[in-house]
Amino acid sequence: MTISTIGTGIGSTFGYVPESLGYGKVVTSPAWKFLEPTSALTPKYVKTVKESSPLAGGRLVDIVSRRVVAARAATLSAPFEVCTTGFNTLINQLSASYTAGAAGVQTAGNGIYVAGSRATPSGSIFGYTHTFRNDVAGKSVAIQVGMPTTDAVLRQYDLLGCKPTKFAFSCKAADFLTLATDWDARVLEDPLITAAYEGYPNGATQTPYTQAAASYVAQTPLHFAESQIQVGASAAAASSAALVDGVTAFDLSVEHKLNVNRQYMGNQGLKDEQLVNDVYAITGTVASDFVNKATLQDAFYSDTGFSLIATWSIGAPAGTVAAMQMVLNNVKLNDGNPAAQNKDIINTQFPFKAYYDLSVEPLTIIVQTTETTI
Repeated sequence: MTISTIGTGIGSTFGYVPESLGYGKVVTSPAWKFLEPTSALTPKYVKTVKESSPLAGGRLVDIVSRRVVAARAATLSAPFEVCTTGFNTLINQLSASYTAGAAGVQTAGNGIYVAGSRATPSGSIFGYTHTFRNDVAGKSVAIQVGMPTTDAVLRQYDLLGCKPTKFAFSCKAADFLTLATDWDARVLEDPLITAAYEGYPNGATQTPYTQAAASYVAQTPLHFAESQIQVGASAAAASSAALVDGVTAFDLSVEHKLNVNRQYMGNQGLKDEQLVNDVYAITGTVASDFVNKATLQDAFYSDTGFSLIATWSIGAPAGTVAAMQMVLNNVKLNDGNPAAQNKDIINTQFPFKAYYDLSVEPLTIIVQTTETTI
């Protein structure tokens, strides 16, 4: 199928589907989920080229037959504005909390933290709790990217065996909550060149995906005016604490460290499933004007651990509204020295890291949404 579009970047598309049949396996009758990247949608076909230039008397130019492609892989970068719907399945690829198709909940204690305890989602709102401490082996997605040529034809590129290597959330003053995603893939396939996709591992060929027509629903981005930061000795205590004043920006990164170089003999230069090979890195930065010193500066100097809750909600935080909440525990600040850089208000960066204490999760992302399933 050939899909027509505008012949510039404005016509680009991003769709994904969980690989429910196994890593790198083409999904039968895929239900593609389409999101809207904001900029720099960057799929990359990565090939490892080897060439040699042996001694050959009288030959002054290398010959083409001595160049080979010894291994192949792919990567993808895609940034988004985080919206009230559409992001549960995406976040689930980095969390260990749900299988594809799992339903949300409306029972007590499954919503966001509000005034000392977790709310009960109700009405049209369902709650999802994502955690990031456990291995997510076996999870992967296929990503289909559409790139338009100037003749207004959407060219199809399918990335199989995609696993996220880093999710980076950011919310700055008077701006959206954004999410930059980085992915490692087994291979990038072009169905116009490769009539049958390679199986995994070194198995039979697969029928390529049909190019999907993008389908969108109206989405509402979360943004700075809907955000708040709270700090306390525990998540419950933080949720009852006064809002931290002076915060101008918040960034949070979850780095999923993988061995992405599992190319083995007999596998046509393609990789086996990526495996976790180091601890997760849960880090970020709070930027704050020097409104008070007790909340952040004092915690930096004393190396006091604390819980931090960052919330974005459509209206006052409650179980009845769409919201996203990031709950960090055992947070330690790695810097926080105030400095007068100029004549303006002092603004300080507080880089942090969240740790595990063998009891509470270092990071939980709670999503309240109208979506009934992952």
